[in-house]
Amino acid sequence: MKGSSVAKELFGEEFVAHFTGTREWEWRQFAKVVTDWELKRYFEII
Repeated sequence: MKGSSVAKELFGEEFVAHFTGTREWEWRQFAKVVTDWELKRYFEII
């Protein structure tokens, strides 16, 4: 969406920049978290 000329035409460049920026921020926050599944899965290996 970030590089889509169609999205920018439909929603406007400001909206696309803001929306994609918030989604990228959310992804970075998600990537910082270790889930319960990961803890259970990888602690059993140790």
